Amino acid sequence: MDEKKAQILALLVMVALCLGLLQGCGPGGKGSGVMRVTAPEAAFPSDKPSQGGVFRMKSGDVLGFVFLQNPELNTEQTVRPDGKVTLKLIGDVVAAGLTPMELEEQALRMYADFVANSRYTLVLKPGDYFELRHVYNPELNIGVRIRSDGKISLPMVGEVQAAGLTPEELRKNLIRKYSKDITRPDIALLVGENTTKQIYTAHNTLSVSVNKAAGHRVFVVGEVKNPRAVPADMKITLMQAISDAGGVNDNGDLSRVVVLRRTEENKMQWLQADLLSQLEGIDMRNDVWVHAGDIVVVPKTGIAKLNQFVRQYVRDLIPIQTQFVLTEGPFLGY
Repeated sequence: MDEKKAQILALLVMVALCLGLLQGCGPGGKGSGVMRVTAPEAAFPSDKPSQGGVFRMKSGDVLGFVFLQNPELNTEQTVRPDGKVTLKLIGDVVAAGLTPMELEEQALRMYADFVANSRYTLVLKPGDYFELRHVYNPELNIGVRIRSDGKISLPMVGEVQAAGLTPEELRKNLIRKYSKDITRPDIALLVGENTTKQIYTAHNTLSVSVNKAAGHRVFVVGEVKNPRAVPADMKITLMQAISDAGGVNDNGDLSRVVVLRRTEENKMQWLQADLLSQLEGIDMRNDVWVHAGDIVVVPKTGIAKLNQFVRQYVRDLIPIQTQFVLTEGPFLGY
């Protein structure tokens, strides 16, 4: 069973256990609008658009890292199953469960620690380019780029370690080496603006964006023609989600559509909406926004109480064994 299926099955176990407590809720039906739960065991989810909500990254999200003053560090990374991404110089960084702003702050702290502990902005590194100038022996002038092994090759002295040294440390080392063959060598090391470049770690020097959100879906089950996971990378309404699942079949009751949702605090929320009045143009406000991860259930006509809904559409469709192991059903949409 892959990670996504396991998450959905765990969610539905919580749904069954939570909604089983709600024995006395009203019947709903045509004209009931959007019913709000008053029982303390479950809170009613907001029917406002989710654009203002907190987005926390998860495995599969594609993230863009833009360093405003260090473009050489820019990268695009996919959050791995272990919840981490790999950034240049500092390695693995935990991303899953964080907001983009929290990840920005964490990465900048790690870069600040890296700079403090490695002398990175002071020393030469593989890929750096500089020019070597001999004041009295211009025939030996040369432009060099440090190889991936950290060394350079120079006339007369051969291979020399360069990476990990400051330009001044390397200059003094070269003077000693050239002194074996040249009287009074005088060497200048000219570095470019990208050599030993500073890493900026001040606030707002890194921007993390979600270039592509992974697996944002709304699960539509019950009396619909094609029970499945509906893509929800863009905001969609309750009616749009049901339409993407093929619409309601002959047994479906649009006056008692139920939406199940898990909050960031892992608490269950639910609402029951009357979409029949929506279709008849009586109350357009009933077509509320759904969020990624919501489970939309269209019950059969005639179900009057929520406990009957729980029994028929949660417990019966998802058999719970004694150890709370769920069987996988085709409604998952995989």
